[in-house]
Amino acid sequence: MKDEIGSIPQEPDACETKTPHDHKLMFKTLENPLRRRIIKSIGAFGKTKKEIMKELGIPESQLRFQLDYLVKMCYADIEGENCRLNVKGLDLLGNIK
Repeated sequence: MKDEIGSIPQEPDACETKTPHDHKLMFKTLENPLRRRIIKSIGAFGKTKKEIMKELGIPESQLRFQLDYLVKMCYADIEGENCRLNVKGLDLLGNIK
């Protein structure tokens, strides 16, 4: 008898880029100069919120607003004070000069 669990299609990851709409969101994310600077600041290894604010000279309210956007769009993960780009966020980083 065939294993039926293996034949059930897996649900797609909510943070995968799947459609042209997802690509538009990526471009919208990269349009914002401050957001690009924050993504570059976080980089491949991550940083704390205080490190980012000090490096970019921005207040916490601006950083929080932009980080909330990056988390909502599945580009970053925040744990306490630590900010990291996830796989999708690292793809963005690779598109910033």
